Amino acid sequence: MVNIHSFGYFQYSNSNTLALIQKLGADHHDPSSTATTREPTLSPESTDDVHRILERIPDRQILDFLVQYFRTEVNWMDHLVHIPSFYPQYQAWFALEQITTVAEVDFAILVLRLCSYTLQFLPSPFYTLDKIRGVLLAEIRTCCDETADSLESISTQTDSRGSLVRTQFLAFYALQCQMEGKTRGFWEALSRAIRVGQDAGIHCDAVSHHKDIDRVEREMRRRTYCNLFVWDSLLSRQLDRIPFIPGRMEDANWPDIRLLQPPHQRDTEGEIPSGMEPTIAEAPDPFTERLLQAKLADFWRGAGVGQRADYDMSLREDLYEVFSREYIDRLPPPFALHNPDERWDDRFPKLRLQRKLLHMAIYDSILWNFRPLLLRKPSPLPAYKSVMLSCQKRKLAAAALCALEAVTQLHALLHGCHTRLASIVVTTFESAVVLVYLAADQTFPEDCPPQHISPPDAFKSDPLQQGICKVSLTVTLQAIQGALKRLKMLAEVSSMADVAATTLICLMNKVAVLATEREAPEQIHHAFSNRAARPMVLGTTRPHASSTTSLPTSHMSSISLPLATSAPGANNINPWLSETMSDMRSVDEYMSGMNEAIHATSGSGDISGTWPSFDPSQLYGPGVFGILEEA
Repeated sequence: MVNIHSFGYFQYSNSNTLALIQKLGADHHDPSSTATTREPTLSPESTDDVHRILERIPDRQILDFLVQYFRTEVNWMDHLVHIPSFYPQYQAWFALEQITTVAEVDFAILVLRLCSYTLQFLPSPFYTLDKIRGVLLAEIRTCCDETADSLESISTQTDSRGSLVRTQFLAFYALQCQMEGKTRGFWEALSRAIRVGQDAGIHCDAVSHHKDIDRVEREMRRRTYCNLFVWDSLLSRQLDRIPFIPGRMEDANWPDIRLLQPPHQRDTEGEIPSGMEPTIAEAPDPFTERLLQAKLADFWRGAGVGQRADYDMSLREDLYEVFSREYIDRLPPPFALHNPDERWDDRFPKLRLQRKLLHMAIYDSILWNFRPLLLRKPSPLPAYKSVMLSCQKRKLAAAALCALEAVTQLHALLHGCHTRLASIVVTTFESAVVLVYLAADQTFPEDCPPQHISPPDAFKSDPLQQGICKVSLTVTLQAIQGALKRLKMLAEVSSMADVAATTLICLMNKVAVLATEREAPEQIHHAFSNRAARPMVLGTTRPHASSTTSLPTSHMSSISLPLATSAPGANNINPWLSETMSDMRSVDEYMSGMNEAIHATSGSGDISGTWPSFDPSQLYGPGVFGILEEA
């Protein structure tokens, strides 16, 4: 009998032809239909190949270290996996005597992709060595990548259907491409992740209520889709392409944060349990930032102005006002743009970082809204439109300055160290380019009539009200110089930052030439002249960003690259290594310190045993050795 699923119909749809067939029960007694739900197993030949490949994976202690580092220092950015459910599966996978199913192979790929992605964040202030258990970071990453590639080939040949785990490991690979500056690779990998996710039905409400899917997986499907939606929206906007996920988020796709909250939070319903600190019961969920990012992307998706060739300044102004009222005014207090509620910051250090990530994204979206005005063709305008255009230029400059300030603050919270974090590089570069363009405008900054500047009582609903008042040529030039300085520093480990710094230098040189021809103010000449064409400061050789090999210690220890910044703690910004840094910690010392930090806040437990229960403090997690707290 022919299996109806061979037609390519989505298995759990609630709207296509298959949904009608299933409702009528036409395939209820089809023996072949049960085969589609049976867990696929490996053939004997594939089983042998898998076991031969798995013999090449990194040592268990290396993987333990990377999984633990991911949990404490990486997962806060995206929450792509649910650690309380992931770690028991991780332990159970290593306890298997033999790998026989596709699901077991896919989980191995997930672990390897997760570890390879984590290696992009090493070395770091928390772990300054370029080796783990005597193996170079670059060698570990290559081993993880090659082994995962080989396993993925066998897995997809055995069963090509999508699953949540496959979507997750493809998403990790996409993020790794982004960190390495491979924009095309990021675009293609994200496309694959979205296609596989759709094949698994993470976009479909019918699947979320399927009887074989538990509460945790249902919610993780929504959260994974939420992340894909955010990345797809951001990348399509940056590249000016049509998103892979069309339209806006459906109601059924929004995550329900309450489902994965600890019991003492999920069951309170506004009441604080006896003996519980109010700050713990009321603390924002660790996934809140991702949910707000999705709402941000969804708002601008609904604006419908992404690919218009013309610039309608009235429409853009209206959008900005609606955005201020409907999004900015509704931000939860811990994530507010101005005077956020910081009561939980000391208990949950990662909350500070999440707040700055969201603020960067907000200002970047405002930048995207007004940036096309710089590309409009010059034409005579009525007086009122000329005034509106001048004011929007100031708003554009204010958005870029606010974005750079948020980057500076996030980088300071990360100790100003070398990082490949794409959001820092991209936001710094795109904001700086806008400011360079504006600085080249002989009329910038034009005075804006008072009636076009929001009054103080409208401060909450106008995210740029404070920034607009600070816009000046001097501030703009200082921000450009600070952005270039940061990109030159990050170029030592990031190929994306290297290209960005080189491009920014070329733009600044071009503006310097134009300034000379136009007899521009002397400060522009001083800021933009005598710039080298290459940003490198460590010699002629730079390690590729795709490699996690650190720079030689003899070189790194002599570097001092302070950044000009107005952020708190900015005076303590340093690279990974410095002359005053104590002896580098070993893996054993790192793991011991990490376990002590975990034990101090959540009881006993280590990487080789069962992790403790997870409340928000553990999901945010303090920095290893308390480094995220000011000494």
